[in-house]
Amino acid sequence: MERTDTANVFNARLSFWTAAGFSGAALYEALATDDTLPAFFDPEDLASIQGVKPSAVKKHRHRGTGPAFLKLSSKIVKYPRGDFCRHLASRFVKRAA
Repeated sequence: MERTDTANVFNARLSFWTAAGFSGAALYEALATDDTLPAFFDPEDLASIQGVKPSAVKKHRHRGTGPAFLKLSSKIVKYPRGDFCRHLASRFVKRAA
């Protein structure tokens, strides 16, 4: 699976915020408000960022287990940056040391 340009930018910003000392849910909140990232992601971007197939993103959308999305037409779906990043934060698991 080839990475999208948006996924590369997302990972660069993830590295930036991690280097700035953010971690856990606070890291994803910083990403949610990072204007360097696009305001909306395509399903292909989500798949690339998460390392899954686009069909997995679609399954989660249909099951109601994925992040909030906008259905702009029968074929166009967009994911708001803040909702996607907060969805990732909600899935963050902190292990006891």
